[in-house]
Amino acid sequence: MFKRFFCVIFLISSFFLFSKLAYAKNKITLSVDNYPPYIDARKNNKGKLAKVVTDIFKMQGYGVKYQFMSWPETEVAITEGNSFSFMWYKTEQRTKNWIFSDPITSLNTSFLYRKNTQLKLERIDQLRRYSIGITKGYSYGDYFDEYKPQLKLVSSISDYEGIKKLLAGETDLLLIEPLVAKSLLADWFSDEVDNIKLSYVNYLSNQPIYLVCSQQYVSCAHLMQKFNFALRELKATNALNIE
Repeated sequence: MFKRFFCVIFLISSFFLFSKLAYAKNKITLSVDNYPPYIDARKNNKGKLAKVVTDIFKMQGYGVKYQFMSWPETEVAITEGNSFSFMWYKTEQRTKNWIFSDPITSLNTSFLYRKNTQLKLERIDQLRRYSIGITKGYSYGDYFDEYKPQLKLVSSISDYEGIKKLLAGETDLLLIEPLVAKSLLADWFSDEVDNIKLSYVNYLSNQPIYLVCSQQYVSCAHLMQKFNFALRELKATNALNIE
């Protein structure tokens, strides 16, 4: 009787143990920083783009766990650890260490500036007279990046800090993604919304963004292949919505 009872207990315990191990094996860590509205730790779905990435992995039978840290820390975590990240632009240096997915979507960059500032932005050479805010570690397209040595650039650790410097008059304009600018202004600078303007210029390129993982991550290539398969399915049926 007791022997039978302990056998049942053992079988139940083993079932839960193996279920837990299987669940852990099918769970992917995503190392990211906040970049609202695309990535937002305050939201249940973790943001517009995060929801898309989560759903794509879910289609392939994988759960996800979000690990929030600064973008510089994220870059180290990707290179050294067993995690994925997304919201990254492709550069020659990064392709030496990382595997990139198919492009998930594309983002553009605009100029944010105070309405009472008179600016001429038609040509890139006109920017040389202005103090331009950029965010450390960001790329703004090859054309702009090659022109950087000729510009007066003021670097910030985040777009939030960049907006603060702009409003304080430390810069004349700030390079920023439009939806990110609107989200930050609504959350933190609502009193200044009417005093700020966004302008798009054609020499700031529209850049694709990617899911990435390290070439040293054993499962990276296999999982990336699965991700790309589901991503292509969504695009083929026009079901990829970043709302």
